[in-house]
Amino acid sequence: MKFVLGLFAASALLTSVSFAHAQQICAPRGSAVMELEKQFEEKVFGRGLAANGQRLLELFVSKTGSWTVLVSDPKGRSCVMASGDNWQGLKQLAGDAA
Repeated sequence: MKFVLGLFAASALLTSVSFAHAQQICAPRGSAVMELEKQFEEKVFGRGLAANGQRLLELFVSKTGSWTVLVSDPKGRSCVMASGDNWQGLKQLAGDAA
């Protein structure tokens, strides 16, 4: 568990490191979701299937505006792909009538 905690504590570094240089942070999905909720108070905001249904992409967002994109494979391995602050939700989908 210390290993997983260390991985997700390091995810905060993604906000100050360019995506090209960021190290990928991975853990079992259950542990990843638990740490996002515990450490950052982030809850799932939306999800969808990617890569021919072989990857689950989820966006986690907190009330304070922190956010994380988590991608999980069919074996239950999840990786933080991006994270940041100042999330702003939209009230309508792009292209919808105002």
